Amino acid sequence: MLYIFDMDGVLLDSMPLWEHLGIDYLKRNGREPKTDFRDRVIKMSMPEAAELLRSEYGFTCSAPEIIKGLDSLAEEFYTTTAPMKSGADKALEKICAAGGRCVILTATDRPLAEIALERTGLKKFFCRIYTCTELRLYKSSPKVFEKVLELENTDPKDAVVVEDAWHAVQSASLAGIPVLAIYDASSKNHWEDIQRTAKRALSDWSQF
Repeated sequence: MLYIFDMDGVLLDSMPLWEHLGIDYLKRNGREPKTDFRDRVIKMSMPEAAELLRSEYGFTCSAPEIIKGLDSLAEEFYTTTAPMKSGADKALEKICAAGGRCVILTATDRPLAEIALERTGLKKFFCRIYTCTELRLYKSSPKVFEKVLELENTDPKDAVVVEDAWHAVQSASLAGIPVLAIYDASSKNHWEDIQRTAKRALSDWSQF
């Protein structure tokens, strides 16, 4: 069985960073976020967020330059602080002991993901890391999950997506992949929808 793990909000208690990263970037550059900014940007990859900042907040620098600025704000957090969600390591040990094969699919850029997974000791459980930026596909579409299945030569029925975000749960379900949902406070407003859609939903890893 192939397990396609999200990282932020599933393995790491890191969603608060992403909830505030864009807002911090705007304020450091003398701009105020619109009222719907958080709800929109939380669903985005770095390139998508950079394009939003360019198109709606008057930045004249390039998207790669904006990404570099966002990365610099995030790097210290992932290098020193981002905590593992309690019990995630034990769940991964059980999956691997049962013969499961685990990969990461994250909207976070590779350097930050690798730093955090290495620091928390979780990297050893994963045979590959896929990022939305490198695939040029995003979790708002089932195509990103279909691409990972293609690269892993796996049928949807032989895979499980492990997610916390409502839009990603929807997309994985549309790709025909069963979803194991893990609660994260960032998705609390959609938890009932997630529970209805996912094959199984856990309030935390202790329930696995």
